[in-house]
Amino acid sequence: MEQLKGVKMKKIIACSDLHIPYTSRHFITFANYACEADIVVFNGDILDLVRCNVKEIKNSKTGRELLDALKKVILKTKTVFVEGNHDPELGKSLTELLGFEVESVPSYRLGRMGFIHGHQLDPACKHWNWKLLTKVAPFFFRPPSGWKKRNREKWKKKIGLIYTSAFTFLEENPWCTLLVIGHTHYPSLHELETGQRLADCGDMMDSISGLVIESGKAKIITL
Repeated sequence: MEQLKGVKMKKIIACSDLHIPYTSRHFITFANYACEADIVVFNGDILDLVRCNVKEIKNSKTGRELLDALKKVILKTKTVFVEGNHDPELGKSLTELLGFEVESVPSYRLGRMGFIHGHQLDPACKHWNWKLLTKVAPFFFRPPSGWKKRNREKWKKKIGLIYTSAFTFLEENPWCTLLVIGHTHYPSLHELETGQRLADCGDMMDSISGLVIESGKAKIITL
């Protein structure tokens, strides 16, 4: 995991799954709140490059408004961009959209906290030809929240597999006391018997939620 060094922080805000330009306009309010943090981690799927391309986002009125809100956060506080399964090479795309250089990382470590988007824990995203299929048939790769609407039992099973993989990751990596993920579009907090914790940011489309970490304590916030 990429690690940012030499930064002393008091308040961390993490959010994921904006899927710009399909984001809820409530993100604009959330962005104003995020500007108060010492570090903001955008934990993957900030753009939705499966359903549209950079040019389409740039030409979308809603897309431009959301990008303006995102830019405000970048200019006000320290930001970290983690790549998701819907926005590989996120930094390159954001650089083109925002007009200044933005870097992204596949994962991020800050002390004993780890941040990954979460698709790495999803069996469906580990399929060898996943990237090809997203281009050929993107409708197969709706977010887990879409699964919930179609078939709640299958959705529970899918979410359960992701969380099981996350718990295994924590068991195999005792250095990590808090693992923050997104991807599921389901905000939640979990604690293992070891005292390690898993935090799911939720999303900015359905749950309109994020995560605040202060003094080592994590809590879900919603709009």
